[in-house]
Amino acid sequence: MKKIFICIAWLLSAVVAYAQQTLIDSLKSRLKSATADSSKTTLLIRLSREYYLEKPDVGLSYASQALAIAKKTGNKKAEAHALTQIGFSVWLLGNRPVALQTFVNSLKLSRELNDQWNIARNYDGMSVVYAEQGEIKTAIEYGYKAEKIFRQLGDYQNVVDELMDIEDFYQAAGKLDSSLMAARKGLQLSIKINEYKWRAQILGTMGHVYFKLHQNSLGLAYLYQSIAIAQHYNQPLNLMSAYLPLANTYQTLGNRDSSIYFAKKMYDLARSRSFSLQLVQASGLLAKLYYGHNDHESAQYYKIATSLQDSLFNAEKAKQVLIINITEQQHEADLKNAAIAYQNKMTLYGVLLALLLVTVILFILWISNKKQHKANRLLKLQKKQIQQTLDELKSTQTRLIQSEKMASLGELTAGIAHEIQNPLNFVNNFSEVNKDLLAEMKDEIDKGNIENAVAIINDLIDNEDKINHHGKRADAIVKGMLQHSKAGGGTKEPADINALADEYLRLSYHGLRSKDKSFNAELTTHFDKSLPKANVVQQDIGRVLLNLFNNAFYAVHQKQKTAGADYKPEVTVTTYAENGQVTIKVKDNGVGIPDHIKDKIMQPFFTTKPTGEGTGLGLSLSYDMIVKGHGGSIQVNSKEGEFTEFTIALPLD
Repeated sequence: MKKIFICIAWLLSAVVAYAQQTLIDSLKSRLKSATADSSKTTLLIRLSREYYLEKPDVGLSYASQALAIAKKTGNKKAEAHALTQIGFSVWLLGNRPVALQTFVNSLKLSRELNDQWNIARNYDGMSVVYAEQGEIKTAIEYGYKAEKIFRQLGDYQNVVDELMDIEDFYQAAGKLDSSLMAARKGLQLSIKINEYKWRAQILGTMGHVYFKLHQNSLGLAYLYQSIAIAQHYNQPLNLMSAYLPLANTYQTLGNRDSSIYFAKKMYDLARSRSFSLQLVQASGLLAKLYYGHNDHESAQYYKIATSLQDSLFNAEKAKQVLIINITEQQHEADLKNAAIAYQNKMTLYGVLLALLLVTVILFILWISNKKQHKANRLLKLQKKQIQQTLDELKSTQTRLIQSEKMASLGELTAGIAHEIQNPLNFVNNFSEVNKDLLAEMKDEIDKGNIENAVAIINDLIDNEDKINHHGKRADAIVKGMLQHSKAGGGTKEPADINALADEYLRLSYHGLRSKDKSFNAELTTHFDKSLPKANVVQQDIGRVLLNLFNNAFYAVHQKQKTAGADYKPEVTVTTYAENGQVTIKVKDNGVGIPDHIKDKIMQPFFTTKPTGEGTGLGLSLSYDMIVKGHGGSIQVNSKEGEFTEFTIALPLD
């Protein structure tokens, strides 16, 4: 009986695959014989929709051909639909800014034509782009806008699709109950309308949620249902999206055989369908599962995973060239992108100029220090000038301390260059969108379409809120930089230690990432949400934290160069209050500090870094700022080759 069921399921899968291929072949055949431009654009857009999910580069090619014909013939509706398909294909190829701008351009055209269906599709596309940018609230808003329009139009298949997206957005936001509610609505509607296209993915996502809720039995049940439906309707992507969490779950539960079984199922399916990304995931997991049990198999799968990563990189280059060709066909989009690129270039030039100035200053100080050392050697030979030698050494020490502060500012600038780019991009993008919306609102008012004008005003208000939010974010970053760059002797004031630690942790991390793009580390924070504000000099505490974070990332980066593939760099920051003090712990799993030098690390000019990479003043200055400047304490606990943990205690008053 089991064999009969398997045969029937295989035959049904073959029938579904054959039907889909038959549709594609039919569309291609009709395209060859089509003579009218309107027919060609319709067929090209339909082919793009058939291909873009599994082969987005092919879908992009068909949509770009449709766009060229639509522009040539002045077919605005076809132009809007082609732009929407280009947006989805470009999004799947990984270029989110171009995808978002393409959806905005298509949305403007669709509103002019009152094409409600395509308006909803653009809302759908914009929602997934915002979700990947971390703007989950905005993504949910656009998702519900699209779902409402599709429901009004009676397009319940797309309603199910939107509910599935909203389910993913809530899950990304950590709102698991809301995610399950959206999933159940989508599942009920798919059953009601006999829609099976998205059911496997809905069940798979519900399985993921139940695993996060530690309800493993329910999670496994939903994933097995997802596999059954995906097999029945020949949905390889949904099959692999279920195989991977099953393999990971069984690995967590200690069932290695079951984990290997599902990892191999995913590997075989990905290889047969040439899904490179899924093949990398499966081979990488199999390499870990076989490690220590069958090192030969582990090495083979590891080799496959690494070689595929290189090929994926080359494939991405080709995709980027294709995306550039598409954007060149959009004259209006070209002008806007050129303006944005110019603004970004000016911002980059400004940051580079600041970095150049810092470099020149550091070089001048370095030259000055070399000359001073030479003078000191001569002075030591002259016994009569001993007092002058001591004065020169004190002057050198003062300059070295200033050099350390400037080096700290350089590290901060690199992180700020990365951090400030995101809010600036959003301010620029929303400003451009508002400009278009204002022109559109003027047209609507002139036409007497007050209802449409009010809708545009609401969009403008939403966009202005976002501009205000990201503007304040950029302002906060700049103020933080100005505080950091101030000389000593600042005024103590109540400060949010959690916010201060979080800000400098990210700035330090992005500062190192700007030097070495291959470096990655896990950032873990355990902040006491009820932590009271401490009365401190913010720029001094900022310098201390930046120095500790820089040292921690340096330690894990050095260990990563010699450790095996299983090593995962991690820096952990913890805060809490007790006994009238605020405590900050900074821990890394890096190279550690040998016991014989622990007592020396707080001494001026002592450093474990190679020549040229450290002045030996960072921890010494940190000790002075904490102990002498704030009446606190700083302690270190470390085990060579395993970890280092610094503990700072600051009085609340």
